[in-house]
Amino acid sequence: MKILVAVDPADTVHLPVARAAEMAKKEGAELTLLAVAESVEDMESLFGASATERLRDKASKALGAALGVVRAAGLDAKELLEVGVSPEDFIVDIAKSGGFDLIVMGTRGKKKPHTLLVGSVASKVIALAPCSVLVVR
Repeated sequence: MKILVAVDPADTVHLPVARAAEMAKKEGAELTLLAVAESVEDMESLFGASATERLRDKASKALGAALGVVRAAGLDAKELLEVGVSPEDFIVDIAKSGGFDLIVMGTRGKKKPHTLLVGSVASKVIALAPCSVLVVR
């Protein structure tokens, strides 16, 4: 079994990562951690060219923290860091190309009122994923 864990750079608790590690340990599954730093090219004129780079650094740190959670569970994981406009597209594309059996992710549900129960990224991943999706709260 292959599990793709979508790491949210804003998540400091890493509950989805811990849940995925727990499942991987029970199932003998392979874990891959994916963090996507959102590109803000259209805002760089306001914030400078380093805005996307700062978001990339934040995503990289979140990925490192997530790997720490996995290693604390006695496991290891592959790490992927991507930069782009649409995190959900990266998650779905990597799940497809990597032949993953499960995507594990969290939800913040902050963007729109109709997505308060499941965040917009999670909603899109659920709709488009080639495999099962576990949303952890």
